[in-house]
Amino acid sequence: MADSVRETVQAKTADMVSMRRALHAMPELGFEETQTAAYIAERLTAAGLEVHTGIGETGVVGVLEGASDGPSLMVRADIDGLPIIEKTGLDFAATNGAMHACGHDGHITMALAAAEMLAGMKEQLKGRLIFAFQPAEEIVSGALAMERDGMFDRWKADRVIGTHLWNQLPTGFVGVNRGTVFASADAVRIEVTGKGGHGAMPHLTIDPVATAAQIVSTAQTIISREVSPNEMGVVTFGQIHGGSAPNVIADTVVVEGTVRAYKPEVREQIFDAIKRITSNVAGAMRGSASFEQLYGAPPVINNPEVASWTAGIAAQVAGEDNVDEADPVSVGDDMAEFLNRIPGTYFLVGAAKDGTEGHHNARFDFNEDCLPIGAEIFVRSALDFLK
Repeated sequence: MADSVRETVQAKTADMVSMRRALHAMPELGFEETQTAAYIAERLTAAGLEVHTGIGETGVVGVLEGASDGPSLMVRADIDGLPIIEKTGLDFAATNGAMHACGHDGHITMALAAAEMLAGMKEQLKGRLIFAFQPAEEIVSGALAMERDGMFDRWKADRVIGTHLWNQLPTGFVGVNRGTVFASADAVRIEVTGKGGHGAMPHLTIDPVATAAQIVSTAQTIISREVSPNEMGVVTFGQIHGGSAPNVIADTVVVEGTVRAYKPEVREQIFDAIKRITSNVAGAMRGSASFEQLYGAPPVINNPEVASWTAGIAAQVAGEDNVDEADPVSVGDDMAEFLNRIPGTYFLVGAAKDGTEGHHNARFDFNEDCLPIGAEIFVRSALDFLK
């Protein structure tokens, strides 16, 4: 679409690339994003937005009032990095032991650039734009932290949109699902308690290692024997800690893992099954065990009506042939907490780049040509909804 919006975005593209690279070079972990938050706040303030910092510890909210009263649209972007030592070899690679290995530097850039462009168009807006820059997405904790600080009550929105760039989709493609986008993501912990003793006299002990092994093995049957074959679920135990020597039976063993599901009811079914298996197996082995959900987020599920609207906006930007549903992905994202409170859409922007690895890899990178696509969808969405 060749018009003033496209021209504005094109004129902003070089700045977007520069912004992304500056952000990429200074990744910070969840609830530690002080430098990133300061960068965002400085640019929002310079653009004329009302800026609030420290929302959810290190989150930033920027508010842009239109020329007259009307509805409110929230744009959300996550801002934290990962504890990964970068190995991309990029000129702007991070050197502080953390890395933007999931594209959050791109998410910040698209939302921040949209805020700056829309600030110059506020006379065309009837209503309010709320830009929520959320911390700690990688530990699915930042959205609830912002809620605890009253974000959803202080800045009520009629709709919310956000994007996740995805380098496993071709650049130029926009995925807009009318249902599930990402799975739930939960970290779980099981502590098995037995009775320690000499490894050569196991009959005098209650072995928590053997008990934990039985719990892990039995829990693997939840997906294959309890969850319907038509549903998606994942149970993975990635950590087992216990014991101090080969010939010593420990008192306790700790097992930690992750649970994923595309539907809230399947998520709860898996939790219930793990709790039952944990308790019953431990009892059968003469020990005891506790189950704990450490942190997590529900599935990311779009509102169908808002998704259809977003798809129409995306078609104006990328072309109808480049907008479609995308296969749901079993990763998680606490954008779910926004979508569970406000009708909205989380759309995927293709960002494939030859020769790079996927998300959460030390050699991850993405095609910067996706930046103006996502930013333009944000701008056109705001102009359409607040027209």
